[in-house]
Amino acid sequence: MDPKNPGGVDEIIHLGDYWDLKKMEENKEEILKTNKEVGRLFKRAYRFLKSALPVYEDIVAKNSDSMDFGKVNIITYDLINEIFEEVPVNKNPGKDRHLFGSAYTPNGWVEHTDTILQDAKKVYYIKGDIGTGKSTLLQKVYNEALVSGMNVEVYHTPLNPEKIETIYIKDLNIGLTVSETFKKNNFKTIDLDSFMIKDKVKKYNEELEYDKKLLNILIDNAIININKAKKKHDVLETYYVPNMNFDEINKVKEELIDRILQYDTKTED
Repeated sequence: MDPKNPGGVDEIIHLGDYWDLKKMEENKEEILKTNKEVGRLFKRAYRFLKSALPVYEDIVAKNSDSMDFGKVNIITYDLINEIFEEVPVNKNPGKDRHLFGSAYTPNGWVEHTDTILQDAKKVYYIKGDIGTGKSTLLQKVYNEALVSGMNVEVYHTPLNPEKIETIYIKDLNIGLTVSETFKKNNFKTIDLDSFMIKDKVKKYNEELEYDKKLLNILIDNAIININKAKKKHDVLETYYVPNMNFDEINKVKEELIDRILQYDTKTED
């Protein structure tokens, strides 16, 4: 990210000062060629992910049409009352941080919900298919936490960042997540699938089966291309690594660590 307040608050650490420019220029054509291929593969991966979103939304539409959201609302507010029963409304609203705890990577789907919620005393597992209202439930709990003056970490879904997959209410040490990491090891399971009207969803079975198959194909192809891009990027690094002065870079690193620790000491004082 470019510095917003250069010198006063932000600064640029330019590692390009520590490479052998003459040797780098010898590999100019290969660097340009490889960089171009990395960019092409990433763009292809993003197109697959972009194509996956409408299919995802089609699944949402079918499952949403088959839900009894009246019952979902009841269980949601029962849950809110359970979590915040003894928490008074605070005149100062809480603070929130929005992050990602999972991603599509060269190694496939990777998530770190286990470490995100490692300090939680209670974890509620929100079970449900796409479109059953999991994200809406989490949004309502998150809003209530802010009204109560709580600090909340909100983790969004990579494919559709508008959706929430995990929240961690730090002041209560309570987590709520859709992650199957906590499918068995949880304080309580909230099963939204149980509010699906079976006769309604039955008419969509064939379409849902096709949509889910297509969704997986698109995401798998995105991951394949991200993996290819990573391998090309590894080739790109072979042009840089031998021509970097890592002794000098390590000196910069140590100087930065010393400065950071000095700021920490000043804050304590």
